[in-house]
Amino acid sequence: MINCEVEIKGEVLTLLPQRGIYWAAKETLIISDLHLGKAGHFRKHGIPVSTNVHRVDLAILKSLIVEYDPKDVILLGDLFHSSENREWDHFIEFIEVFDSVQFILVEGNHDILDEYPPTLKVQKKIELEPFSFTHIKEDTADYNLSGHIHPGVSIRGRARQSITMPCFYFSDHHGVLPAFGQFTGIKKIKPMQRDLVFGIVEDRVIELT
Repeated sequence: MINCEVEIKGEVLTLLPQRGIYWAAKETLIISDLHLGKAGHFRKHGIPVSTNVHRVDLAILKSLIVEYDPKDVILLGDLFHSSENREWDHFIEFIEVFDSVQFILVEGNHDILDEYPPTLKVQKKIELEPFSFTHIKEDTADYNLSGHIHPGVSIRGRARQSITMPCFYFSDHHGVLPAFGQFTGIKKIKPMQRDLVFGIVEDRVIELT
């Protein structure tokens, strides 16, 4: 795996090809848009999608926690896709294994459960200078980091072939993380000239602008 570093407001953030950010100064792992339970939601409506897609997501998250040993894991919303199902039970079991890690959920528009386990801290917003963390982009005094849109970008080769990939996106005032969940779509963004975009290709993060 090949990471890439970006400096935002004097802080170094490590961009991970597994679609997360590690903030070493705060020993914090940041991910967004897991959408656990989406497979169960599809099955409920007669579309056969294996629960293994979410087991893969949790396995990737586990590998990051083991590698970086964070004190905190910030989940930037849309942790769970819909009403409670067995994928939710898998997640509860997962966080109970890492009892030394504080898992913090910034509520997203899909986070509609009536009750959350005590092992999961739930907030509307996190303010941790020089950043504010929300699910949907907000104009804040601090630099805003969010998720929600599942950003992606397309690049073209010389023979007119193209590839669309998930990406990290940073403007002057806010940044957007790619969706961590594998069972999610991509919305292509149109960055401005001053923006920074880092694409994810297989096992590496590459700077595109």
